Amino acid sequence: MQLKPHKTIVTFIIICTLQLAFSVVRLFNTDHQLVPAFIGFTYFLVSLVFLGLLVVMLIDLLTKARRTIQGRIINKEASIINVLRDDGKLKRFKINVPEVLEALRVDHRVEIVSTNLANFPSRITVIE
Repeated sequence: MQLKPHKTIVTFIIICTLQLAFSVVRLFNTDHQLVPAFIGFTYFLVSLVFLGLLVVMLIDLLTKARRTIQGRIINKEASIINVLRDDGKLKRFKINVPEVLEALRVDHRVEIVSTNLANFPSRITVIE
């Protein structure tokens, strides 16, 4: 069952690009004589954070590297499923596709393929 992660990643890329552009414009258009130096430094840090997020999202979009997790669904609330992995750790996933969410049941054994860096689920396969 495909979860269409490209739509989510492209949305985040657009948001990061806009926020990065606003931060850079604000950094260069601020009158540095009237504004304290820490505010300019804060704009610089915000720009770096959004640049980093933009790079991570672009790498996830352009590469085909994926993570595979196998486990059992132990809880399902609204659009969030909790999966108990085979190594005993609990992992939460948000599922945005209603058709896929309806097909999943508690105690199903699943294999979840997610993007490598941002960890967005891209495919869920019911094993049992």
